[in-house]
Amino acid sequence: MDKEKLGLFVSRLRKEQNMTQKELAERLGVTDKAVSKWERGLSFPDISLLEPLADTFDVSVMELLQGKRMPKEETISVELAQEVLDDSLRISDREIQRKHVISKSIILLCCVSLMLLISIILNIINLSVSPDSGTYTPDLSSEAYETTLTGENEEIFTNPEHALEQITEDVQSFDSEEWNYLIKILSNTYKEVTAE
Repeated sequence: MDKEKLGLFVSRLRKEQNMTQKELAERLGVTDKAVSKWERGLSFPDISLLEPLADTFDVSVMELLQGKRMPKEETISVELAQEVLDDSLRISDREIQRKHVISKSIILLCCVSLMLLISIILNIINLSVSPDSGTYTPDLSSEAYETTLTGENEEIFTNPEHALEQITEDVQSFDSEEWNYLIKILSNTYKEVTAE
């Protein structure tokens, strides 16, 4: 069974009856795009449409599947009929499988796109959260956090009291690299001050 042969046959039969693709589509309950695909040999009609299509053109389903008119007196062998039927079913199965693969691919693409979109939205929200929401990080360029180096090259706060006041204001209920850094400097500062 040949898509192009069937398509040319359907096109010829349609034109013989002075019928447009749209008119044929309306009779069969399909779109004119589907009819166009059949006629261009891009796809086969659904197996459930073979009989209505054959009736529309006053041909047999066998003639339709073979893509040619057959003499009325010619009988078809059982083997030929079985072969054409098997071809039709095989093609129908392939079309169904192809549509399933396309559907699964589209669903997978949509899921991946949705996950990516959610990830982007969460990152945007995370970057734009206000200081009141518990994700505020201290401004290390504040003068309260100015540091100097000791004789042992350890960093300490220049004004420990001011730094302690600022840390107290800034402290939140979470752990971050910036807070760990400030706590380390404060610890070094108090070691230095208590050592003197």
